[in-house]
Amino acid sequence: MALSDQLMDLAKRTKRLEDSAAASRERNQAALEEQREKLQSTTSAKAEELKSKTGQTGTKARSWWADVTADIERRRAEIRSKVEEKKAEHKVDVAQRNAADAEGFAADMVVFAEYVVDAAEYAVVDATIARSEADQLSPATKK
Repeated sequence: MALSDQLMDLAKRTKRLEDSAAASRERNQAALEEQREKLQSTTSAKAEELKSKTGQTGTKARSWWADVTADIERRRAEIRSKVEEKKAEHKVDVAQRNAADAEGFAADMVVFAEYVVDAAEYAVVDATIARSEADQLSPATKK
């Protein structure tokens, strides 16, 4: 996938995040539950894709990313499991703690996403500069 295509996909995903936030403000439970199911499939598939790419390239950065992704997936599954487990108990105080945990995790993931977007922008700029320098040094491009 070309970089411009990846950036367009990221923009679409960001729009979905905005829509989810709006639904949560409106407390549209049905829309949120539907979105959560879609996101579960999407994030699991993306995590598997990243694992697969890591195995193919074996670079340290991709290995680190695979570890981070696995940790995020593990934490997300723990929170989801805790919420589901406590939902059955109908204990308000436990539900409140679970909600606070889930909200804290969501806030952490937004901060992490901000960092990743900034790091991606840096990587794009860095790669463009590196390509430009390589092209300038290449005998085929010198005239």
